[in-house]
Amino acid sequence: MLETRRGFLWCAGAVISGTVLELRMAAQNPRRGLPTPPEGANQDSKTPAEPKKKLPSEAILREHEKAFRDCLNALSSRMSQLNQDVENLHSAEIFSVGIYKQTTEIERLAKQLKSLAKG
Repeated sequence: MLETRRGFLWCAGAVISGTVLELRMAAQNPRRGLPTPPEGANQDSKTPAEPKKKLPSEAILREHEKAFRDCLNALSSRMSQLNQDVENLHSAEIFSVGIYKQTTEIERLAKQLKSLAKG
């Protein structure tokens, strides 16, 4: 009978110490599972999505078209004026400062026309 008590106490002690050890380990290291997903950027899911850009009104489009046409007309008139000045220039003469200024003005108008064409 003494032998059975020892066996019972030995088994009970092993079970209790295993349970205590498992509880301590669980308390120290929380169970690692999948991480929780981050919260969304839009906290108010009740509000509808806003459009990213408003379409320009017709008045703005008309002004843009008018500015484009004015720039194009100015560029063509400067080009015709430069063409006449170069035709009247003799090959022995050196280009004048006026022609240089006209070409820089034409370059400026061309860049402005390009930016207007982009939108």
